[in-house]
Amino acid sequence: MAATATKKAPLHRLALTGFAMSIAALVLAFYGSLYAEKHIADSPLRQARGSAGLPAEPVSWYDRVMAKGETTVFGDRIDRVMVRWTERSKIANYSLQAVAFVLPFLLGIGAAFVGGSAMGAIERSAGRTVGNFQAVFSIMIGGFAAAISGSMMLSFYVWRMLPSLYTQ
Repeated sequence: MAATATKKAPLHRLALTGFAMSIAALVLAFYGSLYAEKHIADSPLRQARGSAGLPAEPVSWYDRVMAKGETTVFGDRIDRVMVRWTERSKIANYSLQAVAFVLPFLLGIGAAFVGGSAMGAIERSAGRTVGNFQAVFSIMIGGFAAAISGSMMLSFYVWRMLPSLYTQ
């Protein structure tokens, strides 16, 4: 008796799209929260660091290798190159802000909505499509990315409007 192979139902496109959107939103949100403040000229978060957020001199061997690679490729450390670039060009400054703060927020919200729509479509398909895992995680990861970038937008844009009593 020959074994019959079971045909696996296809992954729903909305689930895959939402999952990809949520991963992209998370990567951009992490960039915005961890590195963008060092790359944007006149950033209140960069100024609050005291040393203006520029990289320290490398101590360990792998930091020295990374610094040597950055210097070879960009002519200087990437943080310094990005700061000079955003100081010279308002378009570059605003574009970097949009990519680091606004885009992950919108992508995260969109991924959560697409994931919710995918869940509904998968349930209505009565087993013809799968993708509950991807749909649920697109909701969770997209919401997380939106929360990260939303809090960064508040700290970047609203912080400078607060009275000095709250910022000391």
